[in-house]
Order: sequence, then C-alpha cells, then structure tokens
Amino acid sequence: MMMTGTSRTPSPVTDPPSGVPEGVVYLLDKSRGISSRKASSAVARAWGYKRFGHAGTLDPAASGLLVILLGRATRLSRYLTGFSKIYRFTLRLGTETDTGDETGKPVGKVLTTVPGVSEADILEVLKEFTGTFDQEVPAFSAVHVDGRRAYRNARKGIDLTMPVREATAWGWRVEEPPDPGDTGFRLEVEVGSGTYVRALARDIGRALGMGAHAEAIRRTVVGQLNVLRASVEPDSADSLISMAESVSAFERELLDADSLRDVRHGRPVHSELTGTVALLDGDGRLVAMGQGDGISVRPECVLRGF
Repeated sequence: MMMTGTSRTPSPVTDPPSGVPEGVVYLLDKSRGISSRKASSAVARAWGYKRFGHAGTLDPAASGLLVILLGRATRLSRYLTGFSKIYRFTLRLGTETDTGDETGKPVGKVLTTVPGVSEADILEVLKEFTGTFDQEVPAFSAVHVDGRRAYRNARKGIDLTMPVREATAWGWRVEEPPDPGDTGFRLEVEVGSGTYVRALARDIGRALGMGAHAEAIRRTVVGQLNVLRASVEPDSADSLISMAESVSAFERELLDADSLRDVRHGRPVHSELTGTVALLDGDGRLVAMGQGDGISVRPECVLRGF
C-alpha cells in the first residue's frame, strides 16, 4: 500500500469500524522523504481510524521508528512523547548547514578536507555533550518564535533569535570510523525529549572548530519500543501493538472489579506505586493512566469504555 495522505489533525470523535479496537498503536519504520503527518495519515486510513496522531515527529529527511497513535490511543501522546530516543546519524564534518542536516544550504566556510580529526578527537568532544547541557533550538523547527512557527520565518530568510533549552544526551558510540579522507563519522546516541540531533551535529562541529551537519538521521528506539518491530508499510498486522504494550515502561497496577468501578468514576484506587502508573483490567487491557503517591493512584486519563 502506498504511503500517501494530507493530514494528521485529529478528526471529531467517531466510533471505530466494526471489529477494530477502540485504540491501538502502530510502529512504522518511516522512510525518508515523507513527513510524519502524511505517514500517520496513511496508517490511519489503512486501519480505518479517523482519529490519529504520533508520539514524536521525525523530520522528512529522517527515517526510522514513528509511533503512531490510533483512536483512543491518541490520548497517550503526553506519556509516550516523554520517552528517551536512540538515534544513529552521520556527523559530516566540514560544512554547517542552515537546517542542520543534508537538506540545508551551507553556512559559513566550507571545508572539502578535514585533516587531523580522529576517533579519539570525536570521543573527547562528545564529553561536552554528555549529560545535561544548553542547546539552541534549530531555526528550522516547529517551535513558536514571535507567534509563528520558526521554520516559516527561516524559509523566508528572516533572521531569528532562537530559544536556548536544556538538552540531554548519553550513551554516545562511534559506530564506524571513516575511511582515510572521509569526513563522516557514524554515531549513535540516546537523547531525552526535546533534544535535537541536528543541533547536536552543529554544535559538535563548532566545538571542533569547523562546520558540521547531520546526515542520514535514523531513529531506532523510543522508550522500550524498537524499530525492529516496525514495518515500512502502513498495513502490517505484525506492527500493531496494544495500548497496554505501548506503555510497558511504566509501573502497572492490576484492578479488581471494585477498583474498576472507582476508576470509571475518577476515584483513586489503593496502590503503593508512585509516579505515572498504567492501570490494567484483569485481562491485561489498559484502562487508564494515573499518578501514584505511594498510598493510592488517581486516574487522570481514562481510556476504555465501561
């Protein structure tokens, strides 16, 4: 089935088609050249859902794991977007671009050769980008600046003062040291929510005293979800997972019949768990997400009908 579509904006709530779960999650291995919005739309149409979204945008130039939320699963977005993510990309030394990746225009001086940069040099600089640090958001991003999406102004060549935000990265690994004369280092890194790989490449280059950008960005992991389970097609049954499985990284509480009634009415249920908790029925189906304080869990997002 071809990946085509025009919108991921949620439509008014409607009942799912007969035989289709009220909510489900699809793991797509998004190809390069298609936006997350269009990819999500194609998956939603393939499975007959009008409501859909995704947990974390992938740039059109990037490939890899896109977690698509269908039906009632769209309400899980705030829980899933906060997961850490693992990316692989090529750090291309010698040229900084306005987008931070290979789709952009060169900025500043362009070096055709990069003498003297070794794997040891890269590993030393990566120490500056391990842990928590400040990161300037790329101009070609969806954040709002002066009331407009930054990328809209950037496309018009309007200079922007971009916000600086806290970023996190860890687990750096040099996957493939380049051949002699090559200017690209293949890297892997795990990042926290809101950290831009394109900005990491830009800033690593600056720390090395030269331009750099990211090429062939690929997301392989979101939380506990792996691209190995994903499909490049929008209609593979093997890539559908339940709402309960999508939040398996969280603590979970099994509910008895009395607790299920309490959750239905928004009342807290006894539990010694703390933080975000997945509340499941006796069949292991996700009923609600809640917040625990060690004494009880208060439901904050009820997902199943009763």
